[in-house]
Amino acid sequence: MTEIDHVQWRIRRTLAVGTVCIGAWMATLQIKVSAIFYYLERFALHDDGRYLLASATTLVSLNTLRAVFLYVGWFNLGESLSHLSSRWRYFPWLVPLVGVPCCYALLSQVQGGLTLHFGAPAVFSIVTVVVMQMTTREVKGWIARLVVIALLVFAVQWLDLAPMLSHWGFGGGELSSAVKEFAVVADWGWVLDALSFGMFFSAAAGGVAAAALLVGASQRDTNLKKIRERDLEIAALREDAIRIRSHREVQQLVHDLARPLTTILGMADVIADSLPPGDLRRYAERISGSGANMNQMINELLREEARQCVPVSALFEYVLSQISAFDWRHSVTVSADDSVLAKRIHINQIRLSRAIVNLLHNANLAVRDSPMKEIRLSATVEGHDLLLSVIDSGPGFSKTSSSPMRGVSEWGSTGFGLAFVEEVAKNHGGSLLIANGSAGGAVVRLQLSMIEEDR
Repeated sequence: MTEIDHVQWRIRRTLAVGTVCIGAWMATLQIKVSAIFYYLERFALHDDGRYLLASATTLVSLNTLRAVFLYVGWFNLGESLSHLSSRWRYFPWLVPLVGVPCCYALLSQVQGGLTLHFGAPAVFSIVTVVVMQMTTREVKGWIARLVVIALLVFAVQWLDLAPMLSHWGFGGGELSSAVKEFAVVADWGWVLDALSFGMFFSAAAGGVAAAALLVGASQRDTNLKKIRERDLEIAALREDAIRIRSHREVQQLVHDLARPLTTILGMADVIADSLPPGDLRRYAERISGSGANMNQMINELLREEARQCVPVSALFEYVLSQISAFDWRHSVTVSADDSVLAKRIHINQIRLSRAIVNLLHNANLAVRDSPMKEIRLSATVEGHDLLLSVIDSGPGFSKTSSSPMRGVSEWGSTGFGLAFVEEVAKNHGGSLLIANGSAGGAVVRLQLSMIEEDR
């Protein structure tokens, strides 16, 4: 998934969550409040505290249900704006500050003239939701965050029913005022105060504890993920160290092989010169030519600056011969005009062919999960430059990565192969270009200024 696709997905997700929550809040408007009046009536008739507790709990639960859906809905709608552009980064906080009071005013009209109070608890709840959203950003999943927010809003809603807080702007709604008046008239005001503060501190402590546990668990998961990534990086570095050591040992071995090869070449030349024209002389000359080719290969392995002049077709044939043993060879197609294949280039054929094989191998890793496994090796000419391109039908390079040639790739590679390709390109006076294709997939292009002038 590209950066743009990820942003669009986040916008759609926050809009969907916000819309669903607002819809759920509208559904809660249909819940009847007759049960609250029933419990208050039974409390007035029997002076039984159980009915007072039932009416208070029902009212707080209903207010909490409505508030949670309303706040979370508007904060998600506001948050969706922040993903559109950096210019909208302040609007996520303005949207709920405007939307929530408007919904309270609308709720008063919908509920048959009941006066709903947007006072201290509502403001306190909004602040609580904002704080919890900021402190629980590390927590994955809206359900976990919703539980924490619900507990804290539930705690704050109990302050509406504390008679001693009425002078401080708490509990100004008709239902809350009615519950408190019934309690005060029946001398149960102190009980309602004790119940409200007790439930507030209990629910608030539960919400804070749940938030701490969730944040701690999320941080532990993040730390474990970092540890696993670090272990993978260490393992990759060890593999690279082993690969470099093996490369050095191979270099030393190749250097040792050059000594007897020099003797073979010298003796083959002496034999060819001493023989009369005929089959035996041609055989000796063929041995000398094959030895010379092997000596050129050894020079190119040992010396980066070693060059030979070969046609592009010979380079491609050498590359295809190296991947002929792989089961993904059939996925690779060659695209080049005959005129381009006939161009001669001064290259280190061994190193350049290994670089192209690395690109083809990476392309095969990229398309292994794609329904269409297509890899194209192409060659074009621009002026005196030869452009060698490897194009695949995979997902392309991730735009969130700072550089595809460094760090860990999508399939867990350390990027050592691409670093080698970039080094080979620079040694040939060229450059390496990495991009995503316009029709999808990845495009890796080697630009080489090694074309020989036509004679």
